[in-house]
Amino acid sequence: MQKNINEIEKAMSEHMHNLISHYGIKLIYIFGSYAKGENREDSDLDIAMYFHNEIDGFRKLDILDKLVEIFDREDIDLVILNNADEVLKFQVIKYGNLMYMENLATKVIFEARVMSEYMDMEHFRKVRNEFSHKRFLEVMKDYNEPIKLTQKTEI
Repeated sequence: MQKNINEIEKAMSEHMHNLISHYGIKLIYIFGSYAKGENREDSDLDIAMYFHNEIDGFRKLDILDKLVEIFDREDIDLVILNNADEVLKFQVIKYGNLMYMENLATKVIFEARVMSEYMDMEHFRKVRNEFSHKRFLEVMKDYNEPIKLTQKTEI
């Protein structure tokens, strides 16, 4: 099992060429604890991929099986960026490590589009969060006293 990002990168450079060409992979990122350098023994490996074409569930499972072989581990979380939501895509490009790019133009176009989508939806996320916060405060106003941990409550 790979212990750090350098070992992940080495495994990728040695074994990913066939996978990249066979599935038309444009970009590969490592994100999560490995990208932050905060991985522990029980950390899973988070990989995000962007493809030329849409990837269905069967092809995703096939790719995941090949990643399990390449990295010799079962705990891989594969995100297909082609159909991920804008928040996850933004988090991947902001905090993740780019491990492979087809070419610089692909990277620039993809990341610019992700940032644009993220910024376009920022207003809606703020409205949703404000509404959720207001609703929470409305529900909580009926609870004048905090519930004590020793207090018996009926469920």
